[in-house]
Amino acid sequence: MKLRGMWMGWLVFSLVCLMAAPCLAQRGVTKDTIKLGLILVKTGPVAALGLPNGQGMVDYLQYLNDQGGVAGRKIDVIWEDDQFEAPKSVAALKKLITRDNVLTVITTGGSNQTIANMQTINEYKAPNIPNALMKEFYDPFQPYIFAMGATYEAQYECMVDYIFNDLKEKNPRIGVVYAKKEYGVGSLEAIRKRAKAYGVDLVSELVLPTGAVDSSSQVLTLQENKVDYVITCDVMPPVITFLKTAEKYNYWPKHVFGFNWATDDALVRACGEAAKNFIGANFVGAWSDESPGIKLVRQIAQKYNRTEIGMTSLYINGIGVSMLFGEAFKRAGKDLTPDSLKAALETLKEYSTGGVFPPVTYTPKSHAPGEMVKLFKTDGPNKRLVALTDWRKPKAMK
Repeated sequence: MKLRGMWMGWLVFSLVCLMAAPCLAQRGVTKDTIKLGLILVKTGPVAALGLPNGQGMVDYLQYLNDQGGVAGRKIDVIWEDDQFEAPKSVAALKKLITRDNVLTVITTGGSNQTIANMQTINEYKAPNIPNALMKEFYDPFQPYIFAMGATYEAQYECMVDYIFNDLKEKNPRIGVVYAKKEYGVGSLEAIRKRAKAYGVDLVSELVLPTGAVDSSSQVLTLQENKVDYVITCDVMPPVITFLKTAEKYNYWPKHVFGFNWATDDALVRACGEAAKNFIGANFVGAWSDESPGIKLVRQIAQKYNRTEIGMTSLYINGIGVSMLFGEAFKRAGKDLTPDSLKAALETLKEYSTGGVFPPVTYTPKSHAPGEMVKLFKTDGPNKRLVALTDWRKPKAMK
């Protein structure tokens, strides 16, 4: 009887441990469905950033469903709005995994949100592609985070290179307007370091809050300091605010630069003449491209009535992210688990999205992005951005 009691005790203990452990094998997958989560801003001051991006992700997965799904399974997506706030993203991720039982979460949102979610991502083995491009997401290696495009550092290095090498400036007066968040502070440091490598110091370093509706103090300071190249490290809404305020004060630097989250046709449409000197960096193709991938993007936008919203780099970006997940689902096949999804993503080698992204490569030891970007300039008459350069990487510095 004593031995039997011991065995019963061990059995109960084992069952409790099994129930307490994160369920991976069957999480979010049945014979005919794949349940996914998506955490991305839908409301608040930067909703214009999240809405087209998330709609691109959802639309491509619906497109796969309309083609019959993947390995006989249809894809169901639950979209949680984090309002661009880390605590809400943290709560949403735990809800999606523990209550909604999703296989994984396509993205946990931006820089702050993903950093705040790192422990949960690793605990539940949730492969995801952050809606942000910080080096901390792949250096040191993070096993369940897959970077999707050139880092902010690489983008800003290309901008500084352009000023010195393409425009042949010898002693430019460069000012930086940045968000006091991880991505903004890290980008500022990259610009400062790159400018120093060319032998110049930054003239101005000014904070512009993400929700700002006016940037008079920043514009007036830049004018006073005779800054002729402004580099913004912020998402699209505050960059629009900056450009409109600069126009109001008749401040026309030679160029105002922005990174991928501001490099969008929507910025040109919103700013009009105020965007005439804007140059942006991005790692996605333009809406007007005739590459196979961008043609498909336009077809999907038309199919799901996203024509007005769809004509943005953010929508294109979202489709590109879901393309990578869709391909990984196909490669994982019937045995789809968090681990097999991770392994499938790690088989992508020079994978082509048809011009939506540059070729994508992941390995079991590296989920780092490529460094390729294009610079885009304003085409005012057509209210869009057009390619100013071909794909390029930061210049190797001595």
